[in-house]
Amino acid sequence: MNRGLVIGKTNVGKTLFCIHFAKFMGIRELNWLVERTDGQTERRRMSVNAAEVELSDATPHRTRNLQSLAVEFPHKKGTHTLLLSDSTGLCDGIHPEASVREAMAQTLEVLFSARIVLHIVDAAQIGRRLMQGVGSGDAWWDPVEEQLADYGGTQSGYIILANKMDLPEARSGYAALSKRFTRHRVIPVSALYATGFREVKQHVWRFA
Repeated sequence: MNRGLVIGKTNVGKTLFCIHFAKFMGIRELNWLVERTDGQTERRRMSVNAAEVELSDATPHRTRNLQSLAVEFPHKKGTHTLLLSDSTGLCDGIHPEASVREAMAQTLEVLFSARIVLHIVDAAQIGRRLMQGVGSGDAWWDPVEEQLADYGGTQSGYIILANKMDLPEARSGYAALSKRFTRHRVIPVSALYATGFREVKQHVWRFA
């Protein structure tokens, strides 16, 4: 089974994307495979509504283990199953909490073996930085995002998802991303309202 890794900084909407993309693909009950940083695994079964409340909030580093969903894609006369993995938010520098450092190390280890990498970026935050004139030049961009994009340039299954397009500031953020990363495909999405998911599905289907 191929793995698709959803990666990005904290609070960009990774978990909500996974929940709503699974729903978009017809899954009504989520059966999470939780891969803990100590090497143990466990299963968690919940409804989409319960997952929205329990797993998706604004708490930084809410996700501290890989949590994955099996998503089926029709392929010729059968189906291919993708393990869609939500991951902990990455940050620049050394995080003070050991559990967060372990979770980030786990995420980066899986990054190098994932067939599909969905790099989620907060386009609305970028748009706000641009409107506020934060710094100069590329100050609106983040070193962690840059490193992920550099790695993604070597992987055919990598795309950037410009999230939070339901917010007005995201439009200029998406434009800036598209202009900066002409070698990458940048898809505008809203994890909250599941917009842009058809285009994401088409990309993922090619590699699932």
